[in-house]
Amino acid sequence: MFLDLISLFVGFLCILIVCFMIFNRIENHKTNTYFVLILFIVGIQRFVYSIEFLGLIENSYNPLKKKLSLALYIVPIYFLFFRRLIKGYDRLKNEFLHFILPTLFVFVNMVYEISYLFFFFYSTFYFILILLLFKKFIYRKNTSMLEIISYREIKTWLLLMISLTFLLFVYSNYFLFSGTNPKMNLGSFYRYSSLLWLLLLIYMFKNPIVIFGEHYLLKNMHLNESTEFLVWSRKLLKPVEEKDKVVYTTISKRIDFIISDIQILQKSVPMLTTTTFTASTLSKKLIIPKRHLEFVFKYYCHYSINDFSNLVKITYALSLIKEGYLDSYTVASLGEKCLFNSRFTFSKNFKKFIGISVSDYINSTVKSKLFSVRAVVS
Repeated sequence: MFLDLISLFVGFLCILIVCFMIFNRIENHKTNTYFVLILFIVGIQRFVYSIEFLGLIENSYNPLKKKLSLALYIVPIYFLFFRRLIKGYDRLKNEFLHFILPTLFVFVNMVYEISYLFFFFYSTFYFILILLLFKKFIYRKNTSMLEIISYREIKTWLLLMISLTFLLFVYSNYFLFSGTNPKMNLGSFYRYSSLLWLLLLIYMFKNPIVIFGEHYLLKNMHLNESTEFLVWSRKLLKPVEEKDKVVYTTISKRIDFIISDIQILQKSVPMLTTTTFTASTLSKKLIIPKRHLEFVFKYYCHYSINDFSNLVKITYALSLIKEGYLDSYTVASLGEKCLFNSRFTFSKNFKKFIGISVSDYINSTVKSKLFSVRAVVS
């Protein structure tokens, strides 16, 4: 009963996610259609089976009960899911080729019984292709900071999905060769595999990039920025000058990603404590031409590169103050920690961006803390 309830819950969640992904399309994000298909198949199978087993309906129509050979279609769907996730989008014509063989064997199976050995070799072949795709993904070179972060998230997701696919491969072939009627074992397959799917669904909810992709990261960065300083503009701040049009044409499709890479570096403590942000240091770190970086700052940043560099330092100083840095160190030490040449330069830039002096800011912070303590005590 417990496993049946888990199966029902997993089926419901999968269907819910599918509906959300279909009816809440995100701008500039291409949904992995095969991922949606997998979730739909998993959700419908388990949901319908569970409500039938729990007696909520007397009988349901499950295509696999009628024609087990339809499972041949599921194998290339998993492969194409991995292919799109790792290599990106291919021509639909090339992807449809993977469904020709299953279609032929479904028709053949209407007349002749197909040996279970065929499914074993067929599924083994596709699983090897998946492993080869994963190998290419592991050894690929990531050129941007956003790709590096996405790589970490997707790598974990791929490992989980490959582990699940392997267990499903072993489990399905075990039932085929177990000597019992495979159609009668579908219920057991749904129940036990639902535990694995539940773990994956939990991971998906904890890591929305799995569903929304890189643009989820970009959106979050823009949202976080709005609560601090308005630094970047999504649109051109002024018309592009004639001399800059060639550069604009070259990088127009990559501007969002360049900005996101800079934003990631803004929050990198190793970078903040060792490097002053200049056009040269940023271009070397991001591995892009200095001219491209200067264009982005000129037309998409509300600050000059020099002011931006000082703003990043001040933002880092604020985070250190909130963490209690000045409880143990001096203001001069804080300025040095943030790579300012002197306390005077630090204080000047602090007042420029924050509106008050360092000492006034510290005093207001202390008073705020004391007020909070008194409020709690009273």
